[in-house]
Amino acid sequence: MFINYLKIAWRNLWKNNGFSLINIAGLATGLAVALLIIQYVRFELNYEHSNPLADRIVRLSINYLNGGTVDAQDAETYPPMGAKALREMNEVVNYTRAYPLRKQLSTVQIGDQYYALNNVYAVDSSFFSMFQYPLLRGSRKGLFSQPRQVVLTKTMALTYFKTLEVLGKTLKIPTRGGNLLLEIRGVVPDSPVDTHLKFDLLLSYPTMLSDFGENEENWNNNNTYTYLQLAENIRYDGFTQSLAAFSDRLLRKKKLTNQQVIGQTIGDIHLHSHKTFETEPNGEARSVYLLLGVAFLVLLSAVINYVNLTTSKALDRAREVGVRKVVGSTQSQIRAQILVETVLVNLLAGLLAVGLIAALQSVFMEVAGLPEGFSVFGDLFFWKSAGVFLVLSVFLSGFYPAIVLAAFEPVQVLKGNFSRSVSGTFLRKAFVVFQFTITLILLVQTLVMYRQVSFLRQQNLGLNIEHTLVVKAPAGSDARQQYGAFRQMLLDQSQVKAVSLSGTVPGLGSAQMGSTTGVNLSGTGKKTSYNYYLTRIDTAFIDLMGIRLLAVKNFDATTRPGFSDTTNRQLIVNEETLRLWGIPTPQAAIGRRVDLWGNQATIRGVVNNYHYESPKAPHIPIIHMYSPRFDSFASVKFAEGNTREQLATLKRVYEANFPYSPFRYFFLDSEYDKQYKADDRFQQVFSALTGFAIMISCLGLFGLATFTVSKRTKEIGIRKVIGASTTNLLVLLSKDFIRTVLLSILIGLPITYFLVRTWLATYATHVELSWWFFVGPALLILFLVLISIGSKTIATALMNPVNSLRSE
Repeated sequence: MFINYLKIAWRNLWKNNGFSLINIAGLATGLAVALLIIQYVRFELNYEHSNPLADRIVRLSINYLNGGTVDAQDAETYPPMGAKALREMNEVVNYTRAYPLRKQLSTVQIGDQYYALNNVYAVDSSFFSMFQYPLLRGSRKGLFSQPRQVVLTKTMALTYFKTLEVLGKTLKIPTRGGNLLLEIRGVVPDSPVDTHLKFDLLLSYPTMLSDFGENEENWNNNNTYTYLQLAENIRYDGFTQSLAAFSDRLLRKKKLTNQQVIGQTIGDIHLHSHKTFETEPNGEARSVYLLLGVAFLVLLSAVINYVNLTTSKALDRAREVGVRKVVGSTQSQIRAQILVETVLVNLLAGLLAVGLIAALQSVFMEVAGLPEGFSVFGDLFFWKSAGVFLVLSVFLSGFYPAIVLAAFEPVQVLKGNFSRSVSGTFLRKAFVVFQFTITLILLVQTLVMYRQVSFLRQQNLGLNIEHTLVVKAPAGSDARQQYGAFRQMLLDQSQVKAVSLSGTVPGLGSAQMGSTTGVNLSGTGKKTSYNYYLTRIDTAFIDLMGIRLLAVKNFDATTRPGFSDTTNRQLIVNEETLRLWGIPTPQAAIGRRVDLWGNQATIRGVVNNYHYESPKAPHIPIIHMYSPRFDSFASVKFAEGNTREQLATLKRVYEANFPYSPFRYFFLDSEYDKQYKADDRFQQVFSALTGFAIMISCLGLFGLATFTVSKRTKEIGIRKVIGASTTNLLVLLSKDFIRTVLLSILIGLPITYFLVRTWLATYATHVELSWWFFVGPALLILFLVLISIGSKTIATALMNPVNSLRSE
């Protein structure tokens, strides 16, 4: 019996190959889109899944409070906090710290070769028991209990020594205080791509005490990531009250001032944490779930197409069903026949979907920002998802058509009295309205996204980042002494306009800056706890970056370094800092005294608000201090010209002065542009989904129009004979479809207006909504609908009416 069902199903598909192709193509596209997006969403949601303790590890962070409201959130905490939490909270069974050392340890020397270091952390001996990385070489016993012990990742071991047999070998790391010699005690696998704490090298935390001047009771500088491990029977939701009480005790004991300790499981960090000083840029939960919802809508649109086309062709199958019932077929047998056809269509669509995914996989990975090595087909979850989606698609697309066709009354059908039901026609129109409402929403959202990203890039940043190359400072104590020669050699080059030093440069993120709440205007009696950002600059930085000095003067050669001069620090602040201090004008700020960490400082100058971070974030209060030290970055402003030659010039001068250090550089505009990467990727993926949704909707509408026209071919012939024009026929056959799509536009416009306003509100600077954001997509949809309907209608209207009436 099943073989007969299969033969008949194949015969019907082949007989109606045009409709079959539309159904298979639509379902395949929807299935491919849904499967690709579900893999992306799974990757984003599964951060830290490789750690079996992920649900029990909590990262502590700090809320800065100002008048009871949260002014800022910092991912880093104070060094003693973990040990204190372990002592005072029964729910905590272990802790570890991770102190970032990207600036302090930037170069490693192996023999006469120098290599750049990137992700370096000092951690406690408990680190591996909590994060549970297996040791490929070495033993956990006594690991990180002593100073100057180090563990490398597999990639770093192979890079430095070409082998994993590195235990007992020594790493030489140049620092300002001299060479730091570290003993290699272990090798671990590379950090997973789906963890927030990626590292290349781990250093024992006791090294912080012996070589970096850290204090175990340091409650003044919060530069440490702190992780707590909860007891096995403790849930994080039940731990929050205990953590709040712990925070209150720290306030009462004056360990914290206007601050609050909060926690977050490490599995939630990637999508739900956007604090300052994060270990890496995190994702957006809202974007991930939105893409997932859109993917399902695309798949649902493809299923709707199948249902619409199948039920629309019910009249063509009516006599077949009637004859089958007369010769003894039951309703269950007819339903089985229809379901077999549905299964066959979906299986063919599934095979085509796999082919589409294979073709689009590399492009999708690049656009979505997935890491190298990410495999779609190698993941068992992918095949399970494909199976579930196929079953779901068969049920949704086959259930209703099977009921409709099996319910035909044979007597009425064979008498020729059967016609479409009002309820069936209404349902099909409702499906079309749903499809094009969703299409309009997606199209408007895509347009607004594109305009918003373009708008951000067109904003005046308040600085000039063009034609600027930034080189990272070399490691070693003699870098400062050699900077003068390095700078002069650069200025001697005709294409070099200026050179400056700074502790950070715009676009690198707040993690590169210092921050403090211990700043207040002297003599006002008003104490606030705003979070201010500190950066070191030299005398050339403001001019090189094109920052506008609004009042008095820049730093000059007579200025004493701001971090060493505790008696008369000179500050240059931005307008946002003045706003928080309540100073009305830049001129009124000059000479005002500021309480800074218990000492006095003087406002020397005021600069305009510039976007240190991208314009999607609000301006931050920045305090500039003078420093001539070359220990972070040197920015080189070139005249317009050949960037390859400029880069070669910079490299040659750098290597002539610092032959012992690897040359590390970036173009400032390219680095700044990385801040838009997440928005770009989201907009590109969303645009692709919108394109697929439009294609599927128009494909279905074309199928419905084709069927409608085919059923009215003789009517068209008669109307042409009695004088109807092609335009009259086009209006006649299109008006029902146009009305349906206009209804979907009327429904979709207010919905999409609310959605885009809500989305834009998440940006500090955003484009203003205009009427054409909505009218344009609506007109585009109408145009596509006319193309979908008109192509078949006009072709039929132009036929010779003799051919249409020949069978009468």
